Amino acid sequence: MNEEEKKKKKRQIEKGIVAGITSASVLLGGTFDSPQDLINEQHVKPKAVIEQIGNIDDDPEQEKQKSVFEENLRDLIYRIPVKVRMFLCVPLWFLGTFLISLTDLLVNTLLAPIGHIILNFVLHVLLLLAVIGICVKILFPDMPWSKIFNKRTLLLTFLGSILLSLCDIFMPMVWEDYRLYRNIAKFILGLTVILIILRPFLKKKWKERFTYEIVYDETFAQ
Repeated sequence: MNEEEKKKKKRQIEKGIVAGITSASVLLGGTFDSPQDLINEQHVKPKAVIEQIGNIDDDPEQEKQKSVFEENLRDLIYRIPVKVRMFLCVPLWFLGTFLISLTDLLVNTLLAPIGHIILNFVLHVLLLLAVIGICVKILFPDMPWSKIFNKRTLLLTFLGSILLSLCDIFMPMVWEDYRLYRNIAKFILGLTVILIILRPFLKKKWKERFTYEIVYDETFAQ
């Protein structure tokens, strides 16, 4: 085994150790309510677990499996000597509790708003594409979809969707009554975006309708 393979093997072992410690800490933090519960010498089943097992017929299947898993994990932990639990499991419990709290904080304060913004943007894209596709097909029934959704159409659709999404983010900061007139404002803005995107198609239809072919009559010229 050369030096490069040794380094690769070492990195894999380090990643495995980190993953194992993280998983164990999260399991401990989610199963035990406190460090005192973790180092308790007497294995006392929590009231919630007793009620769940006692009413096992009334619980969903997933809740049953979760209760059984937690109880088996508690049995396994309580078989470890108290001193080992105190110096090994308690630090892992604190780490797991911190990771769980950090995850909840990120989900509630950061990921949830970002998810809402992304969903709002996707809905705007789909709505604009649907309206544009329907309008162009009404004007030109035989036009292929590849010409309808060309690079210009897609680019302006994405830019328009970003503009509509930004409107929902920043307008409430500068206009207190935006929530009351949100639908009207977005309708006007969305209609403007659609008209800009449809401009080449409307121009083409206008030319086809009002342009006449001039035929040169050779007989009359003689």
